[in-house]
Amino acid sequence: MKNLHPTFIFVAFLFCFSIVRPAIVAHDVDSTQKLPLQKQLRELRQLNKQHEYDRVIEVASTLINQASKKGENGFLFHGYNYLSLTYDQLSDTIPALDYAEKALHYAKLSKNDTLISWGLNNLAASLSYFPDRRSDALKLYKESLVIQRRLNSDQFNDAALNIAEIYRDEENYTMMYPYLKEAQKSYKSDTLRYDDPKAYLDILWGDYYRGLDFNNKALSYYQSAYDIIERFEMSYLALNFYNKYAQFLAENNRPEAAYEVHQKYFDYYQNKELTKTKETVQLAQARLEAEELRRERNDAELKQEILDQDLKRKKTQSVLLGSIIGLMVLFLAYLFYSEKLRLGLIRNLKVNNKHLKQAKESAERSERAKTKFFSNLSHEMRTPLYGVTGIVALLEKSEAFKEYKEEIGSLKFSADHLLEIINDLLDLSKLEDESFKFIEKPFNLKLLAEELANSFDQNSLKNSDCKIICDVDSSIPNYVVGDSRRISQILLNILGNAVKFTPKGVIALRLRSNHLANGKHAIYFEVEDNGIGIPAAMHKSIFDEFSQIDHVNTVNKGTGLGLPIVRKLLLKMGSDIHLVSAPGKGSTFSFTITFKEATLLEVIGKRKKGEAEEEEVLTDLTNQRILIVDDNKINRMVTRRVLEKQNAQVFEAQNGEEALERVRKHHFDLILMDINMPGMNGYETTKEIRVFDKTIPIIALTAAEANYIKQKAKESGMNDVITKPYNLSQFSKVIAKELKKDSLLGAGL
Repeated sequence: MKNLHPTFIFVAFLFCFSIVRPAIVAHDVDSTQKLPLQKQLRELRQLNKQHEYDRVIEVASTLINQASKKGENGFLFHGYNYLSLTYDQLSDTIPALDYAEKALHYAKLSKNDTLISWGLNNLAASLSYFPDRRSDALKLYKESLVIQRRLNSDQFNDAALNIAEIYRDEENYTMMYPYLKEAQKSYKSDTLRYDDPKAYLDILWGDYYRGLDFNNKALSYYQSAYDIIERFEMSYLALNFYNKYAQFLAENNRPEAAYEVHQKYFDYYQNKELTKTKETVQLAQARLEAEELRRERNDAELKQEILDQDLKRKKTQSVLLGSIIGLMVLFLAYLFYSEKLRLGLIRNLKVNNKHLKQAKESAERSERAKTKFFSNLSHEMRTPLYGVTGIVALLEKSEAFKEYKEEIGSLKFSADHLLEIINDLLDLSKLEDESFKFIEKPFNLKLLAEELANSFDQNSLKNSDCKIICDVDSSIPNYVVGDSRRISQILLNILGNAVKFTPKGVIALRLRSNHLANGKHAIYFEVEDNGIGIPAAMHKSIFDEFSQIDHVNTVNKGTGLGLPIVRKLLLKMGSDIHLVSAPGKGSTFSFTITFKEATLLEVIGKRKKGEAEEEEVLTDLTNQRILIVDDNKINRMVTRRVLEKQNAQVFEAQNGEEALERVRKHHFDLILMDINMPGMNGYETTKEIRVFDKTIPIIALTAAEANYIKQKAKESGMNDVITKPYNLSQFSKVIAKELKKDSLLGAGL
């Protein structure tokens, strides 16, 4: 991929200083003496724009001779500068460099800072053609930049842009940024009198962000440069940039845009080649005439020798012309081959695009099917599970079933285990959603670790003769800010995995801290067991979904979701899990998470908020009329029993139509609304109720769990959502909160 060369910036700025007012370069000759020189300078500018190189060399030579006689250093600078530019465009770098050095010499003699800055900048551009002189070029650019900063004019700061380009070529993006920023700051489109350098700026910004792998920002700047190039038809820049841009678009899965840019590149390339054959003869002639004029300028006595060389020159020109014709034939053959190859590539690109589109559509269908599957799974499994857990909770508190306490406990454990499996499946689905977010709140990390270690009761350890110990280093801060629920989930999954594969032994949970700057701590977590261990071949696969250790005989291998969920959570936290294990030698799982230590105000604020929430819970629902709307008879029975335990007056409706009729005829303090019902669903029923009753609290009581459920419930007019099977304490809190809110509204507060 070709990079932009500083010559392009060099050419653009020559256009600028070629029209500078002669007043800035003359010091000791009156204006009447300078008129011929001004006229020649204007003619030089016009000839250069028309690419009449032989005439440019002739007029520049005349300007140098006349300016030398009058001691006009400023015009001498312009003459040599145009000679340098012309030889540069003739790809003759040695004389181009020689004339650039002479131009700088006369710029310094003129004592004009603007000309000195340009001379330094243009000599650096010539030096940059030679790889071993790039350090010299960088030094000259920086000298030019010092002068430009001192002048502080409205001119564009081209030296800063050229320095940024050199650092870009060296992939030194740290040094590139400040100079690119400085060039950007000096850009004022309304003061420019040459090609708009915004295109150069945008290309370099794109290269900068591409080098740092910020591809979205790079794409934005590349697109801006592309628009400018197309608007001003900057063909010389298109030929150097479009090929790189097309490749970048293809690498970033934008094949159609890549094809469009690549097509533009071929168009410019073909136009260039069509004009190349016409210009080649002129360029060759200009080069030979330049040598003739240089000899004439150095020694007037050599005129006769030049005439003698004229015949030889013409013969050489004839040979060159024949060579050019031969090369043109070869080029046409190459062009034909390239066009054929290009058409083949385009056909392949179209086929690949079609396949990519089909693959994309297939992946989207698969993702939609997966989302729908998890949503249906959630509802279909939670609905009967709600009946089981609800009835178990009622039986557990009933005096009549005290003698069956152990059996009820086992039933509750089984139901909780089934709910845990469902939650694992749903968590796996949520973690693949970009909208997944962590809840950052202060929590006591030491207490959390100790409670987790103690939370494995007899049901968890009955098949394992092992012991869990917790070792928390004193360096761990008491309170940190983070998502305590997700930290608990990570540690519980790792500890649960250790319990399954440690039939007898010790499981250790260890926490260590490394204090960082700005009140942050890198907390190192480690769970070590002396169980059966994991073969090296399975160290990676156990973090795959539904993966299990097949050769191990354990009572409960689990679903194979715990460790994949752990890794996905850690990756979203900017961490990862590490495993050290071998068969018969136990396993050690470890990871590091950076936490911010909670301030005293944050901890106090959390406690006060928690206390306020406790005060809002109404344990007594006496005289509260609550309507349950659910098509499932068992669910209605369970919810009725829970509410009657709190002394509420409970009424039922088995569908949306019946609920509407009851609400129109009777007063209710709160409605518990199922969402998935035959006929009118919960959303539709709520919308109908809101037509004539805007205030009654309506809480969705649903087995489905997804982010869009809460959003859709809110849009339909519901106040809150409770997911089945629910925690009884949380269930009461939500109802109490909505009833209290409604009573405050009724009181006009």
